[in-house]
Amino acid sequence: MTDSRTGGRRRAVGAGSAAVLVAVLGGSAVACGAAGSTDADPDAQGVKLSFQDTLDTTYVRQDTESDAGGADSSSLPSDPYYFYYVNLAASRRSPGSGPAAAENIKVTVDFSAAKAVTFHTANVNRDLGCKRSGALLTCAPKNIKVGWDAKLRLFTMSPWSKAPKGPAGHIDVTVSSTNAPTIHHTTQVVIGTPFVTARVTRGRGGVAPGSDVAVTPAFRNEGDTGIQGDLNVVVDVTGQATLRRQYRNCRYDKADAPTKAVCTLPGPLPAGTAYETDRPFTATTTPTGRQGLITYSLYPARDTPVRAQLPDSAPRGTGPALGFRPADGGDYSPYSRAGHSSGTFRFITTRTYDMQADAFTIKGAVGEEISLDVVDVDGFSDGVKQFTLPEGVVVEGHREGESGDLLFCEYSDRASRKVSCPGSTSIDPVLRVRIAKRVEGAKGSVYVEPDPRHPDPDLTNNTAPITVEYTD
Repeated sequence: MTDSRTGGRRRAVGAGSAAVLVAVLGGSAVACGAAGSTDADPDAQGVKLSFQDTLDTTYVRQDTESDAGGADSSSLPSDPYYFYYVNLAASRRSPGSGPAAAENIKVTVDFSAAKAVTFHTANVNRDLGCKRSGALLTCAPKNIKVGWDAKLRLFTMSPWSKAPKGPAGHIDVTVSSTNAPTIHHTTQVVIGTPFVTARVTRGRGGVAPGSDVAVTPAFRNEGDTGIQGDLNVVVDVTGQATLRRQYRNCRYDKADAPTKAVCTLPGPLPAGTAYETDRPFTATTTPTGRQGLITYSLYPARDTPVRAQLPDSAPRGTGPALGFRPADGGDYSPYSRAGHSSGTFRFITTRTYDMQADAFTIKGAVGEEISLDVVDVDGFSDGVKQFTLPEGVVVEGHREGESGDLLFCEYSDRASRKVSCPGSTSIDPVLRVRIAKRVEGAKGSVYVEPDPRHPDPDLTNNTAPITVEYTD
């Protein structure tokens, strides 16, 4: 990595990739958005299987206690994060046709191309009907219904004694079904672990509404292995602020007032180095903004999860390309996964006591149950909220048998359709409702109570409407 880098290259696979594979190894969870391959199968009946995040590279952490060699062992590493998972999802190949499940699924894992690594399969996967013969592991999980997914824990890995750090071959995964096309994926194996941490940034108070706040993400690789290839810096803004569309190697979720950016920068990130972006990300608060949160994350570009991605067709920035430069000093968060870490920057404006309600729409069919997060217009849940539900909408509160840790809004006056939500400093309450009948033009309202300890500078925005949109 040079002292100053600008990003011009972009990963070839966009966020729309249907394939996903997740593995957790050596205390590290890694995921990416590159798709595995699919065999054409003209006889398949309308169902398809897909990986839920395809893992391009998996890292095997070196322990102080080494393994004897290439044989299977019933003695598993003590760290539970060594488990290797495959997530499979079933869906229809065409809307409204075909069977309702992928049937007679067979998962085959071929270890033969991996080097200097022991695969522990004993006593891990009996419920999956797994059997091992030499370098092949075959498993027969249950059928997967269309619209559902299954997380399969297959094996663990550990390096051989004195195994050198670096590439150690690959693992081939093949998934077949009697009524779905066969899919494949190859995961590269690397001995050693990049341990990426994010620089801690202090929050900022007293921000003037309508002004800019800026943050410069920085990341450090404290592991024993570097990350090769391009890197993605992902920035998300929650609250009453939007990002500037600044850099040409960044994709943004919207052309105007975006709240997410995915920026692809050239790597590598060698072990023992720290880099920051050579320009800041700038967020602009709204004229009545109260507070916000900027989250910044680093991923290997080929192992960026779909949930963090944006499609290649997303709007680009118009300014210079964003790059990396060496970072000096600073505190770095202990939170890390292999090749991935996140940091946050919280800001509060001078209107922090202006409690504001957020208008929303209840969308669904008659008889459908909908769960809504109870948050303020800025994405937080600081205020005490009162709801008057639209006519035809009823509350489904806490049910017998559900965890007491879950908070649900309940009726305070059923006759007038008034609902209140419990307050919590750690758990956001859920407004769970059911559309009992269609009432055209039905409207309700949400009201956020002022903070009794501080004057609310604008009471006109404490109430907002609730509407209903019927989908049947």
